[in-house]
Amino acid sequence: MPLVDLLDGGTGEELIRRKMHDDRQIWSAGALVRDQYHTLLVDVHHSFMKAGSKYITCNNYGVTPGVGFSESEVVRYSMLAGKLADKARAQFYSENAEKRDEIMICGSLPPLLESYRPDKILSFQEGSKWYSLIGGALIPYIDIFLAETLSTTEEAKQVISAVDKYRKPLMVSFTLNERGQLRSEEDVVSAITTVLEYSKNHLTLLQGFLFNCCSPEAISLALNQIRSSKNAVRMLSEHQIRLGAYANRLTPIASDWALAEVSTPQAFRADINIDTYRDFARIWIEMGATIIGGCCGIDPEYIAAIRGDLLNSEA
Repeated sequence: MPLVDLLDGGTGEELIRRKMHDDRQIWSAGALVRDQYHTLLVDVHHSFMKAGSKYITCNNYGVTPGVGFSESEVVRYSMLAGKLADKARAQFYSENAEKRDEIMICGSLPPLLESYRPDKILSFQEGSKWYSLIGGALIPYIDIFLAETLSTTEEAKQVISAVDKYRKPLMVSFTLNERGQLRSEEDVVSAITTVLEYSKNHLTLLQGFLFNCCSPEAISLALNQIRSSKNAVRMLSEHQIRLGAYANRLTPIASDWALAEVSTPQAFRADINIDTYRDFARIWIEMGATIIGGCCGIDPEYIAAIRGDLLNSEA
């Protein structure tokens, strides 16, 4: 079996599961805006590391202009997310000295206006400006950028243009529709080709293509499309780029979904439990994914189960 590294799971939903006030308008950013939840956020990061995550992602996903944060607030709260992730890692190292230098902190580069909405993205100039602000705020604390839940290759181009100056590695993660396409209906092989071609003209060290915040079945479809394309397999191998997957447990998201119009949490699927998610992880690994984690609704127990499975396979 190839070497597999574990991401964390869904930090935002885990905060709410642990009784953080569920403000749908700012969602996970509530753990940054409200001082009383800072310790809880550190605890959540720590729980994922304890479960076996090598990569933990800063909790700045909800700190965007689309939510209503100003430029100064985006910088302030993104920096705070980085500081708290770094604090959690230091705490974990103090208790697990043998794991020192193993944990990588990812800086989240999220959709700037709405998740899952390819029709709601900023112009190239505006988007690049915001990603540059977020990246600059995170840079003192992170090891790698994770552009996540992107619905279009246009968003990926904005990210690459904005953060290549920071000389940090980058992983790009797309969210998918139920047919295994990007939410923009771009097919995954074309998307990978487009982003690779664009990144040649920039200094960004592109390290991975991942798929997240969509159904496990959609990710399986996407990975199968990649595996079936000799050209995609060749390109990924030539550029030493990894594949990864971190699905959610949510029921299907409507195409016109908007955070500002949501008053209640999206329901979780009853048919995805720890065992079924672990089975999906096995399939993804067989299909070539070497970075595995979880998104909304995937808690530390899920990550621990996948870690246990990996340890058993190595025995």
